[in-house]
Amino acid sequence: MIVGILWNLMISAGFMSCVVIAAWIWFHFPDRTADDVVDFLLPVDLEKAETLLDANAETHLRCDLSRKDFRKLQRKRIHLYVLFVHRMAHNAAVLIDWANREAEGGDEQAAELARELQQIAVEVRVYSLLTLIKLRLWLLIRLDSWQILPAPSLYEVREVGGILGLESYDRLKTAASFLFLEMGRRNFDELLHNL
Repeated sequence: MIVGILWNLMISAGFMSCVVIAAWIWFHFPDRTADDVVDFLLPVDLEKAETLLDANAETHLRCDLSRKDFRKLQRKRIHLYVLFVHRMAHNAAVLIDWANREAEGGDEQAAELARELQQIAVEVRVYSLLTLIKLRLWLLIRLDSWQILPAPSLYEVREVGGILGLESYDRLKTAASFLFLEMGRRNFDELLHNL
């Protein structure tokens, strides 16, 4: 019986991996060029994200609001940070695609900048995915409504998996800017606005 269950699990896992690979091939965006990058980026308000992760601001909110009101507000703040982190993950994926293309190019300086961009973008992507899992779990089990536990603190997700998220994203913006300038792109301001 256990062998039958294990066999069914292996077949299911194999089938699901085939579905995931087929979906990736079917829906994956073709190689991105520098012209494609700007249009596909989603703006992230780093100042607003920083205020959401500020421990002092959160402490003041805890003290100034009733417990119930703080929990309701904190749930909204978590939803907002989920939006920012989702955009960070999306932008990192777009920049990874672009950096992959540029790393294979002939210009050695641009290829070096592209490899640096790849590393930072992967770091941001890892932070984003781990943070999204944590935040969505908080939202799913509604930690904000459990009166016996303190409401979750957004400050806890400033660093996840040893990665400082907003600092890494700021480095990502810088690395993308350097590669963009190296390639002589004219819509640099638009790139910065969309990142």
